Amino acid sequence: MTLISDVLGLHVSSKFILVGHGNQAVLHTPKESVQLPLDARQSKVHGFALSSCHGAQHLLLLYGENAFSLLIYSVNEKSEPFQLIYEGETRDWINAAVIFDNDEKNDWKLVVHMSHSAFLYLQCSISSKMVCSVLELASCTDCSMLYHTRLYGNNYNDLAIISGNAFGELLIWHTQCPIDSDTINCTKIYPLLLRIQAHNGVIYSINFNLALKILVTTSDDRSVKFWKIQKVGPWKTVYIKPMFSCFGHTSRVMSSIIVENGGHVCVISAGEDSYACIWNCSGDLLLKRRQQFGAPIWRLGFHKATSTLYSTSSIGNVVAYNIKNIFNRQKNRLTMVDDIDATSEFIGKLKFVNDKTIVGLSSKNRLFYMNLETISPHVEKWYLVSNFPYYKRTVLAAFDGVIATCGYKRITLHSYNVKKKNFEVIFDGVRLQGTIRAFHFLTKEHYLVSDELGNCQLLKGRKLDLDSHILLNNFGRSWTTAALLVVEKYLLLSNRKGHVMVYYRCAGKNFELKNTVKCLHGNMGSTFLKLLNINSHELHVMSGGHEPYLKYLRLRFADNSLTVLQRERVPLGWVEASPGEDLLLGFNDNHIVAWSRKHDVLVQIACGGGHRYWDYHLHNDILCIFFIKHKKVFFYRSSLCNEVNEINVQRINWHARNCNTIKLLTGHNALTPLLLSAGDDNIIKIAKLVNDNLIHCAELHSHISSVRCLETCLYKFENGLFTWLIFSVGGRSQLCINQIDVNVASACNVSELCTHKVLNTSESKNCALEARLMAISIAQHTLSGIFTLYIASAEGEIRVYRWLFERPLELHLINFLDIKRCPLKMHWINSKSILLITTTNGEIYGFDQKLSIQRFQLQLHDGGINTLDIKIYGQLLHVLSGGDDENIQYTILNLDNFTVQQNTAFLGLHNAQVNAVSLEQDNESEGSQLFGYSCSVDKQIYRINLMTHQFNRVGCTCIADIKGMLLDEHQRMYFYGCGIQILRRTLFDNGYLK
Repeated sequence: MTLISDVLGLHVSSKFILVGHGNQAVLHTPKESVQLPLDARQSKVHGFALSSCHGAQHLLLLYGENAFSLLIYSVNEKSEPFQLIYEGETRDWINAAVIFDNDEKNDWKLVVHMSHSAFLYLQCSISSKMVCSVLELASCTDCSMLYHTRLYGNNYNDLAIISGNAFGELLIWHTQCPIDSDTINCTKIYPLLLRIQAHNGVIYSINFNLALKILVTTSDDRSVKFWKIQKVGPWKTVYIKPMFSCFGHTSRVMSSIIVENGGHVCVISAGEDSYACIWNCSGDLLLKRRQQFGAPIWRLGFHKATSTLYSTSSIGNVVAYNIKNIFNRQKNRLTMVDDIDATSEFIGKLKFVNDKTIVGLSSKNRLFYMNLETISPHVEKWYLVSNFPYYKRTVLAAFDGVIATCGYKRITLHSYNVKKKNFEVIFDGVRLQGTIRAFHFLTKEHYLVSDELGNCQLLKGRKLDLDSHILLNNFGRSWTTAALLVVEKYLLLSNRKGHVMVYYRCAGKNFELKNTVKCLHGNMGSTFLKLLNINSHELHVMSGGHEPYLKYLRLRFADNSLTVLQRERVPLGWVEASPGEDLLLGFNDNHIVAWSRKHDVLVQIACGGGHRYWDYHLHNDILCIFFIKHKKVFFYRSSLCNEVNEINVQRINWHARNCNTIKLLTGHNALTPLLLSAGDDNIIKIAKLVNDNLIHCAELHSHISSVRCLETCLYKFENGLFTWLIFSVGGRSQLCINQIDVNVASACNVSELCTHKVLNTSESKNCALEARLMAISIAQHTLSGIFTLYIASAEGEIRVYRWLFERPLELHLINFLDIKRCPLKMHWINSKSILLITTTNGEIYGFDQKLSIQRFQLQLHDGGINTLDIKIYGQLLHVLSGGDDENIQYTILNLDNFTVQQNTAFLGLHNAQVNAVSLEQDNESEGSQLFGYSCSVDKQIYRINLMTHQFNRVGCTCIADIKGMLLDEHQRMYFYGCGIQILRRTLFDNGYLK
């Protein structure tokens, strides 16, 4: 089974971590991962309570919603370390639990606390047979709804309950001096000791340390609040006083912990904005780091021995991050470098020469250098380069020990001698006609230089001999911003107007312009061009610029055509460099950011506004950065691979927000299908299913708003390669068409073909309105590359377009129809040339191919029809639908005369809107019966015999906000929404999921 869901439970011990992954739980150790035997648990796992070890055994309690389970964990047992011994349910949601330490090996006492200030005091004994008895049912005089509770105490008689409710109140009571007692029913009522107005919203976490006298609360008012707590005697004498509030989050703060390590104390908070903030006890923000790739963070845990911070998210990830350097700020801090010994002169530009030397160009056009014998925050003084010619410099560049400075017409090259620690002039002369604005080191022997007049030259050798004139546009500000030379034949340039150009070296050794991509990153141009791969037919290049996207380009050698294959959205305001395969450097507002696809944000440095003058050096995963702020030079050093983590939990690459639609591509390999998914995070993800594991393959970032629906068409199959087209629609009236090439081994390559904005066509409506596109259906006309697209928008219009593969940028409107209702689903029946449309008022329509004739109109539900599945047998159309009215409808329609032959409603199966149905032909049973499966927001799964009308509940899913389901030919069932769960139908037949 495959499950990607919220990780709401987390327990970190010295030897292992426990993770509540959806309705499953997993124990992770440095050597292995063990799934706990929870059978068909319906509710998600929200938390754990673990006893002390007695005879190499722990009692483990896990809870979630209104259910809890007790397991025996045998530490030395290798094959089956966990034994499920008891399962219980409560009448209220459980939000905390604790197991008390005792000296009895087979007898434990525990408390299960519920969300309206009541708890069960239980005794668990496994001496002869499993017995779990209730010792006491206790409650508090205050019964408000609690969102978080901390239980404190080593025994029941000294138990304190500290809770936060929906009104932002901090509530404290304890198990002493009841005001009411019933010995027959074992019930007691205890008074509320303390009520404090703490926040302007729900309290989501409470943590405290009595020895340190610190209490911390977090809330949906986005604050982290520090309190002083003192307790001398019993809990009725506790003293709590507010100290200060910290604001570093932009959304609800869901979790916090107090961490003590080596005498240092800090508070760590995290929440829905995907950021973890580390505060000292004075409220100073030590670190703010994005931890979960944009997904909400639910829980935090800390392993003291390795200084590892664990966080869990809504997409199933458990991320480990070492924060040892936070406690030792000397190893990872921002240092201001001493000024140069001159009045009214400062460093204006700087570059790394090597890992131990930097150069700086001063405001008076003098060159200084600094030697760093060891890469550390300790810096030395600036030294003047004595033989540096004087003129006004506009450019400073460095590469492999060579420093280039440029000004009006003039270029100077210096070489740094590592042994002598001095600079030697290797060239000084005039090369261009205007003020030089750009100098690029293409290789050790090739340089590209351009000026503000549009002159550009390729120079060669240390004497800067002219290799070739490069013809740029003749208008101003057309100097180059990035350059890439490939095998000395192909030259890719980006200019200040934003264009990327391809030049080819012809027989006369001059470079000629062959192709241009205009405004690839807007009007600022590319900041870098990076060669990804090259073969005998083409090369691939990655480009970054002043926007939060990377662009991937392909240059075909046959015709020198340059095309943009795809884009990738990154969490940077703009991208400046890509020093490694998985590392990007850029800016977010006033921060320098280092970002990794694998580890998310690695470094974030407050540097002021947009910076032109900064440089970095990366060596052995040590990143050093110099930048200029307020005419001062600052230095920062950080280790990028700081995951000193013994427990390796594989990263899951899934949607950070709801998944709205999925499709399966099985033509290449039915056993290893490709799964295409799209959702509210604006991304189309492509993954392959291997041994019940989803392995991420590629992503498409062509949408700028949520993706509502996608359809796929097999375009061609040549030389073992399947070419699929992906048609997707969503918010901002956007239609995107992409291509995916798949081989029999499930390897895939994706590329963007086009993006269109579908505007209103009705004369009575504003044509500039950007309505959400709700659904799309495709009619493919043989293999000629001609497609008919049916697109439904939220304002009620259904449009018919003609689209040609050979001319993807063209989209021809054929017809449109206004059905006066918001359409929800569409399905094109190719064999009958009928388009099915469902709407929010519970109707289903049937139209011909051109939408000129309405074949039928049926009222199936009392609310919107959210899902449908169809099968055709002869002239009979079988339709299974589910809607907002919480019902399931089975309809048989005769397509000869469009009469309804059967219409059966299945009422009362679900108690929430039905968003997922699927039809299945059971060829194994006698008579080859037709079955239907349904799933609703209530998470229950039903199987319906559509011939006998008998139904039964076959299981449940833990996926929240279910959006749909699929059933493939290998009996795998896909449930998706806020996560995805893949089950095998045999589990239903064996009763495992009941």
